Amino acid sequence: MKSIMSNVSEKFVHYDEELSARPLRETDRGLLDDLFARFPVRFLTPRLNIERYGLDGPVIRAWGATRNSGDSPLYGLMFRLNNTIIAVDANGSCAAAFCRVLDTEIGVAGVRGSIELVEGIRDLVRFYQPGDLERSTCMWLRQPPFIDDVPIEAARRATMGDIDLLSAMYREAGPMYRSRANVAEKLADSRVFVVEEPELGRRAARICSCALLAPEGGDAGLVAGVYTLHAARNRGYAAAVVGALSLDLQKDHKLPVLFYENPIAGRVYSRLGYEPCDDWGVLYLTRRISR
Repeated sequence: MKSIMSNVSEKFVHYDEELSARPLRETDRGLLDDLFARFPVRFLTPRLNIERYGLDGPVIRAWGATRNSGDSPLYGLMFRLNNTIIAVDANGSCAAAFCRVLDTEIGVAGVRGSIELVEGIRDLVRFYQPGDLERSTCMWLRQPPFIDDVPIEAARRATMGDIDLLSAMYREAGPMYRSRANVAEKLADSRVFVVEEPELGRRAARICSCALLAPEGGDAGLVAGVYTLHAARNRGYAAAVVGALSLDLQKDHKLPVLFYENPIAGRVYSRLGYEPCDDWGVLYLTRRISR
C-alpha cells in the first residue's frame, strides 16, 4: 500500500498502487457476485443497478478494480450511468485505479459512492475540477413503516394517465427535474406513488408529491425521486408517498432502501422507521481541465 498526502483536506488518503481497473462484461458475473457477497450492505444498491441494466447493455459501462487480469478477485466496482459515476469499494483503496479511468471520460457531472472512495477520487482526480462533496446516508427499512401519524390514505399508485400532472410537477423540481420521457419510462416499468390535490378555487388539480423506484431488484428497491411542491410542504405528503411505496415493496418481500443528503428528508425517513446502514458521498465535478 502507498499513502499520499491529500492536497484538499490535509489528511492521508490510502490507496493500493497495485490495483488497476478493467472493463467488466457479463462473463464477470461470478466475480461480481463474490464481491457482493463479501460486502452485501455496501454493494446493495450497485447490485440492484447491475441486476436491472446488465453489463453488456446500452445503459451501464462498468469497471472492476483487480490486482491482475483474469480471475483475480474484484476489490471495487465503478460504473457510469448517464453523466454520473458510481464508485464503491470497502475502504477507498481503489481511488487511484478508478481515477485513471475517470480522467479519460468526457462529460461526467459527478461521482456518487462509498464515502472513503469518493474522498479519494476528489483528492486524486487530475482532469476534472472537484467541487462540493456532500455526505449521503444510505438507509433501509427492515420493519413495517411507522404510519400512525402519516396521511397514508392520501397516497396512491400512479398510472400512465398521470403523466401530464406528474411531468408538470417535476418541471418545478429544480435539480430533481425529470423529463416527460423519463416520467413516462418510470410510469411504464416502475412503482410510482403520488399525492394529488383536487381543484381548489382557481388552482387546477395537481400532483404535488411523488416517490418512485430507481431501480428495483429481486429482493430490494431503491426509493428515489422524492419531491414535494414547495406550496404543498409540511402536510406529511413526503412521508405518505415514501411510506406507501415502502409498504408496496414489503408486500412483495422486498427491502426498501434510500439515500438522503438533506437533513430534513433524513428526519422524515427516520420517523418512518428507516435506519442508517452505510455512509456515501456525492462529489460534484464542475469542469474538465485541459490536458
